[in-house]
Amino acid sequence: MRRVGLSSIPGGRRTLVGAGVVCVVLLAVAATPHLLGSDVRQAFGGLEHARPIWLWTAAVGFLGALLCNAWVWRSAIRLCGGRIDRNRAVACYGVGSLVNTALPARVGDAARIALFSRAFGGRRDRYWTSGSVFGAIGAARALVLAVLVVAGAALGALPVWPVLVLGGLVGAAVAVAYIARGHHARRHVAHALDAFRALGRSPGGGARIVGWVAAATIARIGGTAAIAAALGVSDPVLAALIIVPTLDLTTVIPLTPGNIGIGTGTVAVALQSRGVDLTKALTTGIALQAIETAVSIVVGAGGALYLARFGSAGTRRRALALAGAGTALLLIGSFSATVLVDLV
Repeated sequence: MRRVGLSSIPGGRRTLVGAGVVCVVLLAVAATPHLLGSDVRQAFGGLEHARPIWLWTAAVGFLGALLCNAWVWRSAIRLCGGRIDRNRAVACYGVGSLVNTALPARVGDAARIALFSRAFGGRRDRYWTSGSVFGAIGAARALVLAVLVVAGAALGALPVWPVLVLGGLVGAAVAVAYIARGHHARRHVAHALDAFRALGRSPGGGARIVGWVAAATIARIGGTAAIAAALGVSDPVLAALIIVPTLDLTTVIPLTPGNIGIGTGTVAVALQSRGVDLTKALTTGIALQAIETAVSIVVGAGGALYLARFGSAGTRRRALALAGAGTALLLIGSFSATVLVDLV
């Protein structure tokens, strides 16, 4: 009988070590209410009083935001001459979300660039082009975020100064698109401007990209408002208009996997500035983080399975490993939240 060792497992020791780290982190999360202060314990306890129908509505909103973000990539890739269908776009974007959930520093964005680069076939410069798509989408997000910050500032909930920074980024992107539109890429590195070059030649395509980003933002605002409504926060739509741009502004460089902790604290501070008590503000942040993370894990695991079904042998092994990791994250997280919290 053949012996099965670590070398026969995809990823070997690294996979097992990673799984162990995930288990430790989730067990620590389960014990968090009892290890931290009374405010945090009360915040976790407040989740019991949330209205389930609104939490499910929030999940639908976050799912809609994820789908729209995937189709932002598809629209930009098609503008650059790539070919990708809606299902594969969702799969690639979902896997990136799954990686961001498990790893810090937006490593999932690098995974997305690599996965979406396959839409450009066997071109040697496909990674440069895919990276340019990421940059162009970032400019579109900055534009939509600037509009959102202006709305928040008009309500007296947000400062105006971020608009200057965001406006500068958008202005720089427009200038690059205008200058690059009349030039052809002669070197590999020049393909880093492919998306901006395409935007300069097709303003209508740029409008579609901005439209998808706006749709994703509206869906996320709707999901956030549903969480606020589930927990009894007064004026949940206004709360969402404060939370979403604040999160986007403060999580540009996340330092923890899935931005765990930082996002919750940001939501709490934003709501407290509007007179919401600390416990309810923390509860809202915890719920938002949990539901967004769960949606990312489910879609990411499904995307990994999709890529495993239609990819090469090497891709199938990596995708199946990701899908298994995502499923384990979801199951262990659910078990920790529903069973272990009551035991510790």
